[in-house]
Amino acid sequence: MVLKTLAIVLVPVVAGLALYIKLLWAESKDLNPYSNPYVAPQNVYGVVDYVKQSTVTIRCENSIGSGFSFRLSNSAEVNSWTFEISESTGSVLLTNFHVVENCFENSLQAIVELAKGKRVVGEIMAVDKSNDIAVLAIEPSIDYLVPLWWEIDSGYWVMATGSPFDMQGTVTFGNVINVEGNRIFTSASLNRGNSGGPLTDNEGYLMGINTGYRAVAQNLNWAVDVNALCENLVDCSGPQFENGLIHPRS
Repeated sequence: MVLKTLAIVLVPVVAGLALYIKLLWAESKDLNPYSNPYVAPQNVYGVVDYVKQSTVTIRCENSIGSGFSFRLSNSAEVNSWTFEISESTGSVLLTNFHVVENCFENSLQAIVELAKGKRVVGEIMAVDKSNDIAVLAIEPSIDYLVPLWWEIDSGYWVMATGSPFDMQGTVTFGNVINVEGNRIFTSASLNRGNSGGPLTDNEGYLMGINTGYRAVAQNLNWAVDVNALCENLVDCSGPQFENGLIHPRS
């Protein structure tokens, strides 16, 4: 009789506790950036600091833009660039072509200002005018970003980093509005000088290269999808690239 009474009392309690734990686990999973690209980072400072250390300011004559250190993979053995470049003693930088266009056309030096203020010369290694991308090389090795490998969708949390109006290390937050071809439209605010900086997700993985904004629109900005590298600058036919792309198309 006592055991029966205990069973009647304990079964609902245990069931309720199990349901509560299940709900807590589901909620923690929903808030985890690793499994939910729609939410902000649990450690915003960590993501901001990581991306800022990889972001640089690029000066070409009187123009100022942004750029960032980049690798196709965390593995130093992966080298799929369509041109010769060494990553063993320096860093590969990505930016917009229009940021370094004058330097490229007139054989001038592009000056790269690192996160800590040091200035070095950036050598323009390759350009893709059609997608507004340029690849530079610098001798100092700095922290680098790597691309994401999952499909981008509307609503994903994003962060844009760069040097608008020469304010180095500026960050803005937003979300993906839409993806059209090689353009990722976002609500993360951009201004002059942001061009060439990284658009990253809630874990600091690279989505694209910040490129432009529409002054007449209500905070409509865009970045060049990192997949655009596959058209002229990277051989994406290797086994490390799923379906020949850095990440699947939306």
